[in-house]
Amino acid sequence: MRKPKTLPKLKAELQLLFNNYIRLRDKGKPCISCLQGKPLQAGHYFPVQGYDGLRFDEDNVHGECATCNCFDSSHLIWYGKHLEDRIGEQRLLGLNLRAGQYKMNGYKWSRSELIEMIAEYKRKIKELS
Repeated sequence: MRKPKTLPKLKAELQLLFNNYIRLRDKGKPCISCLQGKPLQAGHYFPVQGYDGLRFDEDNVHGECATCNCFDSSHLIWYGKHLEDRIGEQRLLGLNLRAGQYKMNGYKWSRSELIEMIAEYKRKIKELS
């Protein structure tokens, strides 16, 4: 009998799928921060290190070039300015609310939640491919 995957392994598997989905979803769009048409990574507005509960939130993650995502410390200024254009005012307000709730209450991923999301993002990737 095969040993079940650990939560960190499930989270890592989902992260790869989720990032792939974001790149496919945003293909053809410019970098959310600099608006250049460079190859995109999955860039988080609220960073994973402080907001793990928003790690897989589609409103929180958008195509961002490697320069902005990894090397530009001011990229979040431009990301924030362009985010409302991408998702609209109501969804941005909801994202900010979820970020505040996460900071107050934290969040723990469950095994079943991660497994369900892995299946969902495999399906979404297949639809976009």
